[in-house]
Amino acid sequence: MKEDEIIVKVQKINTEFYHAFEILSIDRMEGLWKHEDNVVCIHPGWDLFTGWLAIRESWISIFRNTEMIKFIITNTKVRVFDNITVVVCLENVETLVNREIVRLGVIATNIFERMENRWLLIHHHGSSVSNYIPTNISS
Repeated sequence: MKEDEIIVKVQKINTEFYHAFEILSIDRMEGLWKHEDNVVCIHPGWDLFTGWLAIRESWISIFRNTEMIKFIITNTKVRVFDNITVVVCLENVETLVNREIVRLGVIATNIFERMENRWLLIHHHGSSVSNYIPTNISS
């Protein structure tokens, strides 16, 4: 597979990751992650989660405590290394907190590993942007 084909494929899977997040679906999220002990996830302001079971529990907690969340993904950069692909992007997030719409920016790094013919998440790290200028997602 050529590098540009890999980039298109991984960008599609990256989009599926954010869609699973928006619809608060643990089943969809589960299908995107490698289910091994060496996978890593760091949510903004949270501790490091290592291993699929701990990561799964973190997503369940987020989904249980999230009423609504939307993403517009911008500034996406993709880099391909053999069986690893790294995606860095800006998550323009809109969510409800105490019945108020909150907009924030998160810089994310998503790392995918090719397993046979599938690309699976092995690493997600989100860090809040301190000088974020909100993007209007609702319109």
